[in-house]
Amino acid sequence: MKRVLAIILLVLVALYGQAISPTMAQSGDVTITKIRIEGAQRIDPATVLSYSSLSAGDTVSRSSLNRAVGRLFATNLFEDVSIGLDGTVVVIEVLENPIINRISIEGNDVLPDEQLLEFIDIKPRRVFTEKVALDTKALLMEIYRQFGRYAAVIEPKIIKLPDRRVDLVFEIDEGPLIKISTIKFIGNDAFSDRALKNVIGSREAKWYIPFGTNDKYDANRLSLDTQKLRQFYLQNGFANIDIVRSTGELLADRSGFVLTFQIREGGEYPVKSVTVNSEIEGVDTDQLLEISTIELDELYDVRRLEETLSLMTNKLGEFGYAFVDLTPDIQVNNEDTTLDIIINVGAARKNYVEAININGNDRTLDSVIRRRFELVEGDSFNQLKLTLSERNVRNLGYFSKVSVDVVPGSSGEQSVVEMNVEETATGSFQLGFGYSTFDKASLTFGINEANFLGTGRGARASISLSDKTTNFRAGITEPYLFDRNLVGSVDIFQDSIEYTSVELEKKGFDFGLGFSAADDYRHRIGYTLADTETKTTSTTALSESGDEGAKLISEVSYTLTKDKRDSRIDPRRGYLLQLRESFAGLGGDSTYLKTVIRGQYFKPLYFNAFVIGLDGEAGYIDGLGENVTRSNRFILGGRKVRGFESGGIGPRDAGDNSAVGGNQYYVASTNLTSDFGFDKDLGMRWTAFVDAGSVWGTDYPNNVIKPDDDSLRSSFGYGILWDTVIGPMSFVWAYPIDKESHDEAKVFQFKFGGRF
Repeated sequence: MKRVLAIILLVLVALYGQAISPTMAQSGDVTITKIRIEGAQRIDPATVLSYSSLSAGDTVSRSSLNRAVGRLFATNLFEDVSIGLDGTVVVIEVLENPIINRISIEGNDVLPDEQLLEFIDIKPRRVFTEKVALDTKALLMEIYRQFGRYAAVIEPKIIKLPDRRVDLVFEIDEGPLIKISTIKFIGNDAFSDRALKNVIGSREAKWYIPFGTNDKYDANRLSLDTQKLRQFYLQNGFANIDIVRSTGELLADRSGFVLTFQIREGGEYPVKSVTVNSEIEGVDTDQLLEISTIELDELYDVRRLEETLSLMTNKLGEFGYAFVDLTPDIQVNNEDTTLDIIINVGAARKNYVEAININGNDRTLDSVIRRRFELVEGDSFNQLKLTLSERNVRNLGYFSKVSVDVVPGSSGEQSVVEMNVEETATGSFQLGFGYSTFDKASLTFGINEANFLGTGRGARASISLSDKTTNFRAGITEPYLFDRNLVGSVDIFQDSIEYTSVELEKKGFDFGLGFSAADDYRHRIGYTLADTETKTTSTTALSESGDEGAKLISEVSYTLTKDKRDSRIDPRRGYLLQLRESFAGLGGDSTYLKTVIRGQYFKPLYFNAFVIGLDGEAGYIDGLGENVTRSNRFILGGRKVRGFESGGIGPRDAGDNSAVGGNQYYVASTNLTSDFGFDKDLGMRWTAFVDAGSVWGTDYPNNVIKPDDDSLRSSFGYGILWDTVIGPMSFVWAYPIDKESHDEAKVFQFKFGGRF
């Protein structure tokens, strides 16, 4: 034992002697008269002295000088430090760490230098240490793992240069791309491996899917897959599901990863009962139970429980309770393999809105957002009004994210509404391309600014060109006219379409004044003044027997809209009802009464995985004793009945086969939209649809191609909607099912948009 202690003592003395001079080791405390710095080249000696925390006049001991050595090493500026004592003069001798002269990467092909250098922290002219090289190597290894390169080998090489400089070179062997070769499940009796593989995001690598991203091993995705599996079982009656472990193991030959999920399923449990216990006096628990979506005697589904808790929280919020704790207690009955759900409502007090704070609106004026609130400071808290306020702000389209939090105020009865928004580009442009049997190639370009200088004002312009048609529109919108809840808009337009022997022109302006009323009702009063002209270029053109010539249209209109959609931009649930009445005859050369009704309905299916949309529209125009001219009739096709050219459906001029429109029309559409099958990060959705409709009835029945009746036209189609970083794109293919021989088809449409 004595021998061991002696050896330890000798080692300590040897180490200590490197930092402290023999003079110091053999003497007691010393009062410093002077400090001399040696070896400092780039670093100012005063800086070295400052880091040491030593000063002339200090009395130092062995331990205090040792601590000074430690402080200098801790700066990472020095490769070596020693402190000596020359009488009462302290000598600090340092060897500075090298400076990085250049950083280079060699051997990398998959990831370019620029991308790798963006991730690492070190830069030229920084101090170099071995730890810097090792930390950077570890970071680069992690980057390659994220790209599936688990076999990558990285070696840092240090090239010493004069003047204590080094070049740092990372030599990389990227190795092969290692993907997931096998996904295994253990303990899954109720569901097959194939069913569970469809639940998780990770995928086994397949040779016929060369560009997949989910077949690369990702530890974060593995954790998310574990949550998805657990959620899947909870949605299908397995209240006691336990994902015992989930692992990702690299095969010994580094040819692939094996993912293993060990599952303890437990049993399936139907719901026997649902009860509500409330600590809030006066709350009708039966009223809360009425909005529950949990179905008795059906298998337990955690989604229905979560939906019920959300509905109950909102209902209590409508009663003025901003902060309510709803705690579900799930009691399993092993005797009959059922479960009881007890929802406990914690004690709470009614709240009032103390303040409304809006955060993140760097561009949009505060007043633009506040005027969309249904609540003001001082109101009783109401969750329904708060939800409507959030929807109103989201519907502005100025923000990529809108969220609302309610936090406690200065007292127990006060609450503060915190709205957080994230600005997005409100300027946009659209570029569209299409092909039809009538127009041949067509090009559309539009530009729009929805939030000019953050004021909420809108400006727009668009033009559509083809071999036969030209359409131009431009307009502005003031959303809060005269500082009131009035929307004012002015638009100008000019349209022309040329058939074989007939040319139609229409130009004018439209003024509108709109306002909102209670319960999602919107009203709009509009006035349109338009100059129309029909020209014939051939004596064989019948031109509708009197439709030729110029006419002035003076039209006043009223539109009533009830909008219960959850979003005007991307609706997923709710409905819209609209009625528009237009009367022409206040001056001008045309007289008519036009009625158009429209309805939309949206509903999410299979727990929001799909959205089905139904759209119907119908219209009728009466000349009030006069013949309705071609320019005032309804035109069908294009966006309303995809698969047909705009104006490609309905009666046609017997002389030149041009579209003449009709006095009556109807159209119906069913759309199914989902991102199912796409990686959610891609921002892609698919859509499938069926359209149907017809337009018929003219006041010149002898001059049109038969049949001039309500014969059904229909089409089906599909499309890809892609929200890219540079703007939305859409590719739509539509094919007529029912058509007449004189109808004109339009199969493909492409649109591209950008933001600014």
